[in-house]
Amino acid sequence: MLLRLKKLIIYGLGVLFLIPAESAFAQKNGFTVVIDPGHGGRDPGAIGSSSKEKDIVLVVGKKLGELIKNNHPDVKVLYTRDTDRFVELNKRAEIANKAKADLYISLHCNALDRRKRSPQGVETFVLGLHRSRDNLDVAKAENSV
Repeated sequence: MLLRLKKLIIYGLGVLFLIPAESAFAQKNGFTVVIDPGHGGRDPGAIGSSSKEKDIVLVVGKKLGELIKNNHPDVKVLYTRDTDRFVELNKRAEIANKAKADLYISLHCNALDRRKRSPQGVETFVLGLHRSRDNLDVAKAENSV
């Protein structure tokens, strides 16, 4: 299980680095990234036979933050949570908005069907650029407990 978790973390971080970092971080001084490891505390997220989504995404989020800090020291990295605690959805958004985040990364992972031998594929969701009630409603529905 630990090997599978390590592979999943490496794969997830690899996907995140498909974003052209040089152009994204070179736009201005004071670039801020908010990393949101989903779930936490009383909300475990997807539950596997030996792991919980909240724990996996917290590890991935911290590793991602360290990678960004080590490779882009001018980038400010903030977390919505850095321990196993529950943070309300509106508080997560408030953290990003208060920091005037340039990039918000919400981390989640899916459960694996027991009949499958290994995880396959990736899902990426990108919220539209327009601030609208519809976008907010979608975000609330997707992140509700």
